[in-house]
Amino acid sequence: MDWDQLLNVATHYLQDYIRVNTVNPPGNEIEGAKFFKKVFDSESIPCELFEPSQGRGSLLAILKGNGTKDPILLLNHIDVVPVEKERWEVDPFGGIVKDGYLYGRGALDNKSMGIVEMMALLILKREKIPLKRDILFFAAADEETGGRWGIQWALDHIPLLKQSAYALNEGGYVMLDETGRPDRYEVSNAQKVILQIKLKARGTSGHASMPHSDNPNVKLVQALEPLTKWETPYHILPTVKDYFLKMAPKQPAREREFFEDIEKGLRDPSFSVWLTSNPIFNAMVRDTISLTVLQAGSKVNVIPSESTATLDCRLIPGSSKEEFLKRLKGRLGDEIEVEVIAEGQSHPPSSLKTDLFHAIDRFAAESDPGCPVVPLLLPGATDSRFLREKGVITYDFCPFRLTEKELMRVHGNDERIAIENLGFGMRMLVKILKDVAT
Repeated sequence: MDWDQLLNVATHYLQDYIRVNTVNPPGNEIEGAKFFKKVFDSESIPCELFEPSQGRGSLLAILKGNGTKDPILLLNHIDVVPVEKERWEVDPFGGIVKDGYLYGRGALDNKSMGIVEMMALLILKREKIPLKRDILFFAAADEETGGRWGIQWALDHIPLLKQSAYALNEGGYVMLDETGRPDRYEVSNAQKVILQIKLKARGTSGHASMPHSDNPNVKLVQALEPLTKWETPYHILPTVKDYFLKMAPKQPAREREFFEDIEKGLRDPSFSVWLTSNPIFNAMVRDTISLTVLQAGSKVNVIPSESTATLDCRLIPGSSKEEFLKRLKGRLGDEIEVEVIAEGQSHPPSSLKTDLFHAIDRFAAESDPGCPVVPLLLPGATDSRFLREKGVITYDFCPFRLTEKELMRVHGNDERIAIENLGFGMRMLVKILKDVAT
């Protein structure tokens, strides 16, 4: 295969795809679905559009195998988050290539994965690779606001998706160290559980020139201080123990011992402080609370009658929501009302004893000898939670190499992907699919 030529094709496709504005809300994912349909139609790969609500479109394409093994699902999402256009160096919907990077909203989350998965189907079709599994490509709507019009709707209305043996979705990456060398392949087989909460303080409104003791803003601020300082207890899942254990050989001598037994390490005060200063590590070992929205007052000289705060909490799978809420309320006091506004369900991690995980492991051993493949507890939420609920073994893993600094551009300004990552991603995905589906 001419990988240089394929890279040029993939780059142009990603540029065109980024130029399709699918910011959610409102989404308008149907235009992204039509983009994929045009490509698959030109390659004679069967595909179908779905539009459960006006403009909220998804697409399913199928590269047929002989059916002796169950399908593998390649999942990606069409919608992207909004932009602060004035803070970007380039047009976020221009698909601009600059200094070896392709810039644009969705360049990492998640349009690049859609293009690489699409290219994998095209390559396997062109090369006439004999498949034992159907390879399903599903570009979903509405991932960024909960999946109602995307994967949730699809799992209820497209039975074939639930027949998949495995699914590959966004999430983990090949993480690079500060020198740019591969440090670990992070394959997420579980994710934390969403629990979003609204807090409300009530009081007496009045003229700001006459302060009084029943100001709801003051009540809320005072209640929030101990909550934001709450260091929730550690809760270590077996998959998290395995994550640190597999990373241990690469650590300095002192840290190595603690990585080998992370529960022992977290009992050491200095190591605990060091580890939890890393936001990713901290989120893997405990329930977390982020204060995200504060709302109160509308005029500078008016004391309002109520004020609210919104918390985005992410719980370790298996944690008791009831116990968490009880402890949270205990720190807030009696004057603050607590309302759960959104919550997810806890699902056990997907097994790692599978053909797909072993295929990723083999690719890593060949491509980056000595680089461990580690199971990641994903701090955020992806569409994978709905697949795991249906019993589909699902891994969150994007076939791209990133530093932690580059990863922070997801949902941020000047989101971008290195052009060379598209080539690496295509080669990895084609290799893995050949391994698992032939």
